[in-house]
Amino acid sequence: MFLMNRGAIFSENEEVSSSLHDAVGELITAIHSGDITERLVSREDRERYSFFMKALSRLKIESDTESHPPMVLKSFSPDGGTSFLITIAFKSQGVSSDQIEKIIEFHAYPDKEKFSFKSPFEYRTRALSTVTFGDVQYYYSGSINHELAQHFVSFKHQLESDLGTAKRPFQYYCFEILDELLRAYGIVYDCTRCNWLKEDLGFMDDNGSVFVTGTGNESFIFDFLVDYMSMYCDQDGDLYPPFVYGMAAYFGGYGLSGDDLQTLKAQFRDERRRNPEINFLDEYRKGRRSSIQRHFTHYVIGAFICEEVLDRHGFESVMKLARSGRDGEQFFNTLETLLGVKESDFHDMVTGQIRSE
Repeated sequence: MFLMNRGAIFSENEEVSSSLHDAVGELITAIHSGDITERLVSREDRERYSFFMKALSRLKIESDTESHPPMVLKSFSPDGGTSFLITIAFKSQGVSSDQIEKIIEFHAYPDKEKFSFKSPFEYRTRALSTVTFGDVQYYYSGSINHELAQHFVSFKHQLESDLGTAKRPFQYYCFEILDELLRAYGIVYDCTRCNWLKEDLGFMDDNGSVFVTGTGNESFIFDFLVDYMSMYCDQDGDLYPPFVYGMAAYFGGYGLSGDDLQTLKAQFRDERRRNPEINFLDEYRKGRRSSIQRHFTHYVIGAFICEEVLDRHGFESVMKLARSGRDGEQFFNTLETLLGVKESDFHDMVTGQIRSE
């Protein structure tokens, strides 16, 4: 079912070691089947550490795939033998068994007569410094930029007001680098995150009461807004993702680069000078297949449109565009209603927007 690394033991106490052995076997079977029960991971911990649970869900093995047994690398107790931090290497499935898919650290704790598991997040972040701005408590390991933190809190309050959502206490974990974030959750290694960052730049967790970023940015509005909108404004499933990302780029700068609106406009002007034949409607329709300065073209154009609509009609009209349907079914009709721009005039509209310095 699983292997033990050379010299690795669960505990020097044979009874505890045997109990952990059985619990780990049960956990690995559940992970591979995609059916992790509440006995193994409580509902509270599932919600609190949903990012961790998503990482586990990707270890499910399809029935027709050749599987290779995971290996327990090490186990140690941080509290004198009550609970245990257990590190397990999961092999890649369907390929040679020497390739590692993920290395995950689990926090095993006694639950009645057995052991249950959770992310080691609480243990791994126990020594972080904290500071509070309004209703947002920051956790950080290096230093904190008070100006940026206060800017984020102000933006959060304004967004709550604009959307009519309830104000609530909030925790902001500002990790300096992505590796620090992943290790806090117990993701020691993940082959899918070796060369690209995916959603780890920033995301909400614990049912929206926590925001976590591995960018070292105390005001990482870009991903905060995207997740906030998805959590509180998409009950009808009508949010149009490209425009929501455009809103995020307008209010928070573009993703990891942080390029603001004027910088993005300058990049588009430069691109048009290099490629006079470019058609921004065609590029917009390409979705993720089109980028300028490594920024997805349709997101950036969404930021330009967000600025125009906000200036002319206010936030409520911005939300009308955001609610254009999952596939943007109403986007061009709503755009014409708000700005008088037909789909055939889309390219000229963008050209006019980027002309301003």
